[in-house]
Amino acid sequence: MKKIAYVGVDYHLHSLSIAVMLEGEKKFYDLIRLKNMDKVISKYMKKLSTTFEIKACYEASCNGYTFQRKMASWGYHCDVIAPSLIPKKSGDRRKNDFRDAKNLARLYANGLLTIVHLPTEHEESVRSLIRCRLAFKESEKRVKQQINSLLLSHDVYWAHSKWTKHHLDWLTELRMPNEYLQHVLDEYGGHLEYLRTRIRYLDDQIEKLARSETYAPRVKKLKAFKGISTLTAMVLISEITDFRRFPNPGALMAFLGLIPSENSSGDTQKGGSITKAGNIRCRSLLIESAQHYKKHPHISLQMKHDLTQVDAQSATIAIKCLNRLNKRYWALTMKGKIHPVAITAITREFAGFIWATMQVQPVTAQ
Repeated sequence: MKKIAYVGVDYHLHSLSIAVMLEGEKKFYDLIRLKNMDKVISKYMKKLSTTFEIKACYEASCNGYTFQRKMASWGYHCDVIAPSLIPKKSGDRRKNDFRDAKNLARLYANGLLTIVHLPTEHEESVRSLIRCRLAFKESEKRVKQQINSLLLSHDVYWAHSKWTKHHLDWLTELRMPNEYLQHVLDEYGGHLEYLRTRIRYLDDQIEKLARSETYAPRVKKLKAFKGISTLTAMVLISEITDFRRFPNPGALMAFLGLIPSENSSGDTQKGGSITKAGNIRCRSLLIESAQHYKKHPHISLQMKHDLTQVDAQSATIAIKCLNRLNKRYWALTMKGKIHPVAITAITREFAGFIWATMQVQPVTAQ
């Protein structure tokens, strides 16, 4: 049986710094820098694999999962490591490529690294599409702020609700004091209209994906919850990929950064705000969805329709969630908790209900 060689790779566009540590040994077997060329890398790995069983790792970066898939196609085990969860010494101020590679190999050999869940190429492409839509929405918000700032700086403002049809018509007909300001307003307006068009197109593409055989069962389960739309459901599915990889609800809550921080020592126990250490896209959308649960737990016609699209167990969980979160929100409010704290608390429980329903075996797409 071959000895395991733990390979730490510090990945760069033009070069790879590699550190190799053998199983059961403290000294490094090899330190080498290679050109980032498939021929050079595969030749080195092939030479190393003749004597040892290779287990490689590298930090998640702009390269994504490309290097991992390349290694897998050559027949070598490779893991992608979460950079933010790599143990670091507070006093260590020295950093270079070889030190990073050696640190990866050493920690990997001792099982101290957190491995990133690997999506398939299809899952990654769907996630990129949805992230593109979210990015365009953020750009739209920035353009709206720029238009507001431009108008306010020249004492021009709209006294009613903004970004309605009437407001947009008013902006189209508005004339600024001179031609240059008018050019600026027209450019902002044209950019806003372009972004709105692309967002509508991406929404259509996401809707088609949500109705596909691959995603429809999971989307229907999530839409059974009050406050979750098709877009929110697709964001959760694309970012989390497989809910069953979390052994319990607490693990999903931690992934979403919804668990409270803590700074306790001895007899002193001190809790803090949520960690915010997880996926910000999912966390933000879940907090927005949880806003619906402060209202009376009424089952609307849309929710009734959504409940008919899922199995009885999932429907029961959704209804239980509706009543529980509303009751919990007002109980916390009556205790004097401010709105953001109460919403965050019920969002954490909301994640637990979502975890529960996604453990149920998916029904056949209708």
